[in-house]
Amino acid sequence: MFLPSYDWSLVYFLAQSDQGSGGGIGGLFGLIFGLVAYVFGSYCFYKIFEKLGEPNAWFAWVPILNTWITLKAGDQSPWWIIGFFIPIVNLVALVFLIIAFVNIVKKLGKNPWLILLMIIPIVNFVVLYNFAFG
Repeated sequence: MFLPSYDWSLVYFLAQSDQGSGGGIGGLFGLIFGLVAYVFGSYCFYKIFEKLGEPNAWFAWVPILNTWITLKAGDQSPWWIIGFFIPIVNLVALVFLIIAFVNIVKKLGKNPWLILLMIIPIVNFVVLYNFAFG
């Protein structure tokens, strides 16, 4: 063989970067997808908090305050947010956050088992949309 063979598949092309990790087309795609996912998720949680009658629904747009309002709307102590910064205690705080999600879904009149679908990528956006606008 006189000519070297190259693999020009799309995945191979997008995975290449000459700027180290996070650079190039893949890094740009990740940044855009992350921003779109953040805006979509925040808007859905904003609508959910409005449905629940929370006075500070705009907290959904602020990264740490959205957890505060989620715990509060789910009838849990919002002070568990401090537990997320303490090792081992953060696991207990996560359990209380899941309980808060279950309480929120029950208040919306939806089946709490739908929360299990939130661990599946892409499906979680559909479920969150269903909670906010369904």
